[in-house]
Amino acid sequence: MDVETCIRENIAWPKLPEDVRILLGNSSKEYEKRVFDYSIRNQLRYKGNLVRHVKKSEELYYDHLIRFSESHLMLFPYHLSDIIVRELRTSPFNYYINILSDMLNQEKSYDSLPNFTAADAVRLLGIGRNQYIDLMNQTRSNRKFLRRNRTTRELLPQKPAKLSFEPWWTVSIGSVLESDVKMLTEEERKVIDRLFDSGPQSAGTMPVNVITALYNRGLVYFEVPVEDNDYVFVAPLDGFVMNRVLGDYFETLLYKIFVAIDDQTTVKEMAQILHIDTQLVKNAISLFCRLGFARKRVTGAENLKLHFSWAGLVSTGTPTSGSAINSPTSPTQEDISTGVDLNEFSTNLTSLDDDESEEAQSPSSNDSAPMLRGFSPQPPTLTKEGSMTSSTSSSLPTSDVGTSNRAAFVFDSSLAAFLMMGNLSASLKGHAVTLFEVGKLADEQMRDFLEQLECVNQFAEGEAQRYSAHATALLDSLRSLRQGREADLLRGESLLTLDESSRVRVLAKSYGILVAMAPLLLEACTVPISSIPFIGPPNAETCSPWFRLAIYGATRSGPASIYLPQGTRLTTLPQALLGDENDNLATNGRILVSSPKHEPHLVAVQHALLALNDLLSNSAVFVQNYPPSTDESDLIVFVPFPFNEAELETEDSFCKHPAILILTERIGLRHLAGYVVLLKNKVVARDNVGGRDIAARMRVDEAFAELGGIAGGADAEPGSAKNSILEKLPEGSSFDDYVLLDCVFGVPLFNAQLNKTICEKMSSCGILNPENRINIQFANKEVVTMVNDVISKSNFGLVSASSLFPGSEQKKVEIVPPIRPVHFDADSREIEYVDKAPASRAVNGSFRSFLRAHATRERHTSANELSISQDFPSSV
Repeated sequence: MDVETCIRENIAWPKLPEDVRILLGNSSKEYEKRVFDYSIRNQLRYKGNLVRHVKKSEELYYDHLIRFSESHLMLFPYHLSDIIVRELRTSPFNYYINILSDMLNQEKSYDSLPNFTAADAVRLLGIGRNQYIDLMNQTRSNRKFLRRNRTTRELLPQKPAKLSFEPWWTVSIGSVLESDVKMLTEEERKVIDRLFDSGPQSAGTMPVNVITALYNRGLVYFEVPVEDNDYVFVAPLDGFVMNRVLGDYFETLLYKIFVAIDDQTTVKEMAQILHIDTQLVKNAISLFCRLGFARKRVTGAENLKLHFSWAGLVSTGTPTSGSAINSPTSPTQEDISTGVDLNEFSTNLTSLDDDESEEAQSPSSNDSAPMLRGFSPQPPTLTKEGSMTSSTSSSLPTSDVGTSNRAAFVFDSSLAAFLMMGNLSASLKGHAVTLFEVGKLADEQMRDFLEQLECVNQFAEGEAQRYSAHATALLDSLRSLRQGREADLLRGESLLTLDESSRVRVLAKSYGILVAMAPLLLEACTVPISSIPFIGPPNAETCSPWFRLAIYGATRSGPASIYLPQGTRLTTLPQALLGDENDNLATNGRILVSSPKHEPHLVAVQHALLALNDLLSNSAVFVQNYPPSTDESDLIVFVPFPFNEAELETEDSFCKHPAILILTERIGLRHLAGYVVLLKNKVVARDNVGGRDIAARMRVDEAFAELGGIAGGADAEPGSAKNSILEKLPEGSSFDDYVLLDCVFGVPLFNAQLNKTICEKMSSCGILNPENRINIQFANKEVVTMVNDVISKSNFGLVSASSLFPGSEQKKVEIVPPIRPVHFDADSREIEYVDKAPASRAVNGSFRSFLRAHATRERHTSANELSISQDFPSSV
């Protein structure tokens, strides 16, 4: 038990476990300090928590809490509104005014605001990125001319922006002084008296204009009620601002709830699945509903007798983003920041023109009336008493099939980047934000998403062609997956916000099977093997060099390859990577270089040594022999599986390659879906290409497709019509001409024909059928066992990255690095490990001889590194 756990569980100092006391130096004062800091950081209520015994003044505690939250740019503590608004007279509007005022005075960039804080500030103040830049310019102009005609606070709005609220929200009395009452109209006084006498009331039962006027003066505030049995689903993220992640307790909770929200799971069930206090889950969902990022399936407004002033404003019905009414203060694509930590995604996010953004944010109706987040263009009918006669329960998203028949397509962040980049479709950018931030697109919003994919602009060349090809392949994949079942989109990296046990529970509760895009980035390999049948990499190591080494060893087929530990220093390249000196490969040869921190790329051998040593200083590196640049069309061959009977009966079909047959029997390819990559090991080099560096900022398989893959030649673009599937051996070739390069599980998006073929095979072979799911799990287990066996032999039993740092919280996906060099010798067709062999022991194999003769190891300082260096001493 740690200190924070004791504070959460309200364990007083006398009852603290002895080990916790020792951690605190047996100091009760230190514990009190920790209690106060934890309570402030987590915005805990004074009553009912340990902090009431530490801080005697409740008012000073809340004052400190609000100052801390403002200085750290945290969300307004809506769960404490009864204290913050009513007692301290600090409304959410004033709170964000203080934050933006301080930011302008300190000349902080708009990207300093965390995502949710920025979204809430836009909702209440109407200040997005463009408006903030204008305010910053005005502030600087005042300082430049040494006379401030207007202070920073005077430049900011004097009243809240036109607010979005719904009739089922409740209105509570704020801080009302006697002087305030004197300024009220008769209608406003009646509402205030009603709130004083009867307590919080549903907004729909009171005049809209009166509520708005009272809210603008800070005399009332809104609460968004969420109950244990409520069902919630994620709505399109209109108004989300992509800036940065703060990492505080509530923001972390929000992202956990985002990925776990399921319209078939109640709030209470969600809390139980996540092992999170139910009230915290309610607070998070309440905020989502307040921001418009989530909606309750049944709000309770169906039974309200609405005030006649709501006529024409309320709309209910089936939620579809295409008919959503946007708030005039909601930011459009201008508020999508480039501050997200994602390689291409962070540098290529685009925005709409400023004119379009300003038009979208301009008020379009009476300022005294709220904008409602309605979805149906036709409002419900109101009776004379003002009650709704139309019920929304029949049109709300429901599921007639169980979750066992619900599937999810697992993607990684690069897909969101593809949908965001290029001029594919303006509407897709909004969906890309949802896919990246929420990490999920539920089946309820899938129809609109598919319609947008159908409208994607098709490009014939260049990078834009790649993006449109991915979008088209995604459309075909989702259509195939949705045949006879519901399907969600799920971002693999988002699952990492949950601990592994919570991931297992969430996935098992919501889905019957998962299918991954292929290839999947290492960071997105977050699906626990024990959770659910998964057509994709069963663990992170399957997306690493360890898996390739494992399949090379199992099939005795593959290019010469070596996995070098971080810190290795090379003085020359091994001859096995260069080929025979007689066939000119040493001049025109290339090597394929992969590392966890860099995208795979091809490098000419003349320049490889310096590049490898540079990479090895920061991470382990996997190096493979790769043929020289050639005009031959069958350098790379993709072999999709599962295989049908016609393929298996054709002798010259690539599925009859000896390595593929062994792989099929070893890990059960007949029960999985994906593709095997074969590499032609003997090619005729293209003239006059020696010495030219070749590097592609893309994934390995896309590099393969561009650098000669399938049938299109060296200039073929991924996804182009030329990239057809080579089903049989070319005339004059034999299986000996090809070696195994990789095996990828899932549905590829980089090639339309390959995508179509695999989807058809999955359907015809019944891969997704319930009766095959147990076979999928057995096959995945065999894959993991095969990989772990290689890792264990290489690393002396260490098979998991978590073993290196036991007890630490997993923040990202990591694979265990090699402790000593491990290589696949193409001549002996075996995996070999470099160990501390006796001097009299015969050392065979060009790789082993090379490593003994030419490699050195940098000195290490830590105990772990010293133990590693003993197995690969610096004297070799």
